[in-house]
Amino acid sequence: MANSNNAEQRTAKLPLQEKLGYGLGDFGFNLYWTTIASFLAAFYTDVFGISAAAAGTMMLTTKIIDACTDPVMGAVADRTRTRFGKFRPYLLFAGLPMAGAAVLTFSTPDLTGSAKLIYAYVTYTLMMMMYTVLSTPYSSLSGVMTANSQERTSLISIRFIFAFSCGFVVNFFTMDLVNSLGGGDDARGWQLTMALYGIAAAIIFAVTFATTKERIAPPSHQKTNPFEDIRDLLGNRPWIILFALSMIIMMTITMRAGSAYYYFTYFLERPDLLGAFLGVQMIAYAVGAAGAPLMTRMLDKTRLLMVLMAVVGTLSVLFTFVPKPDFNGVRSLSAGQTYSLDAGDLLVLPEQTSFEYQWQEHQKSWWIFTRQVPINGEAAATLSLTPADDMVVSVVVSFRQAGKLIQHNSGDLPGEIVVMFILCALISLALGPKSPLTWSMYADSADYNEWKTGRRATAMTFSAATFAQKLGGAMGSAGMLWVLAAFGYAAKAAQSDASQFGIVLLQTAVPGVFALIAVVVTRFYTLTGDQLETIQQDLKAREQASSSN
Repeated sequence: MANSNNAEQRTAKLPLQEKLGYGLGDFGFNLYWTTIASFLAAFYTDVFGISAAAAGTMMLTTKIIDACTDPVMGAVADRTRTRFGKFRPYLLFAGLPMAGAAVLTFSTPDLTGSAKLIYAYVTYTLMMMMYTVLSTPYSSLSGVMTANSQERTSLISIRFIFAFSCGFVVNFFTMDLVNSLGGGDDARGWQLTMALYGIAAAIIFAVTFATTKERIAPPSHQKTNPFEDIRDLLGNRPWIILFALSMIIMMTITMRAGSAYYYFTYFLERPDLLGAFLGVQMIAYAVGAAGAPLMTRMLDKTRLLMVLMAVVGTLSVLFTFVPKPDFNGVRSLSAGQTYSLDAGDLLVLPEQTSFEYQWQEHQKSWWIFTRQVPINGEAAATLSLTPADDMVVSVVVSFRQAGKLIQHNSGDLPGEIVVMFILCALISLALGPKSPLTWSMYADSADYNEWKTGRRATAMTFSAATFAQKLGGAMGSAGMLWVLAAFGYAAKAAQSDASQFGIVLLQTAVPGVFALIAVVVTRFYTLTGDQLETIQQDLKAREQASSSN
């Protein structure tokens, strides 16, 4: 009777509490993943102190080790037997070691030359190995909680709502935490920030462990070795297409996130807007992910993914043609340096004889955009100051015409930047459903493999998927850093025209091209609605037949 009950539970509807508990886990993972995607490249070049080319090569080379650890972890997880299940125990016991590895990676020891580079290789490799130990069982867990395709889409949509919500938190607050905890020492700030994130993540993983349940097990007679699991995957056409697709889309996402720091710091020269830009990105991702279950009721997953990636590609290419704003009275200032700013240098002023000035500081408000705070006592055309912290200032100039006071500049966002934010939101809305769609499709491909071969290797299926994700992320980061190096990027310095052009391409056209390639690849995925229904009916019948024997 227990086996009969298991057959019925196979397509069970999940309680909301369990979906929320599972989804919360990805909030913990994104305390790491978003930090890596958005800030690790900048940390290596601007804080840790290695060249862009060396950092790019390092981040890609370490994936050779990941190529071994992902399937190995998948094989280990598939063969784990505990009273807690196959996958859940790893969430309980690996959280703190992961935190330790992350702190080491974001530490800057007193080393020079090759010793510093070796330290980066070792710690980054260790961090990604620990990430594999946690993420492979976590991702695999979604494949054994239920086999109901729509429930899987709902479950994974909730997962990515948490993921992108965490992405917003990380992108918006991380630099503030680094500055606050470091007290002007960026190296110490990054180390303490990762310690805080690591402890929070370990607690979150324990909550996910306590609130989830594994319902689907391999056939009772199944006896396989890891090499058979790999052979099954290589014969699984839907999985191969998903592997390539995940890698390409992750390159799109990583380049957009990683190049934003360089785009706002060195091209727009408005680093104060970076958190807002990435915050909008993550909010839009979350909204898009939340809409995935509704969209799949109207369009098949494959067709929906093609439409969305076509939108991403088109809008990203259009983004390339949004120009840098002309002078708008805004200037970024670095801590400890003395400045003498002139309103006439920051603005193109009309030829009037009577002007009134107000200098103001841009401060991050409780919402994602900044507010302008007047600098008291400064009403002249020039401003002289030595800021204690990095800051952004602007000048408001009003002039008199025909006896009336007319505002010429208000320090508001230029129209070009508003367009950039709108395009960012639209692109991210279209990218948001990608994650719940592809991870749900991975679970479907595990079912397809069991239906086709009579064997199930859920963790091996998801471990290879995680590898595709990490490989795509590494290739995106490495490619970005190599492009920066090729165009002459120099850390903490004014960039040449060529370097600025490369930065623009990395934020806009290059991710767009990869998104359009993803459209072509998706055309080859054939595991759609009717076939999935047949597969689930056959697998349920097999399990019921097995339970009656």
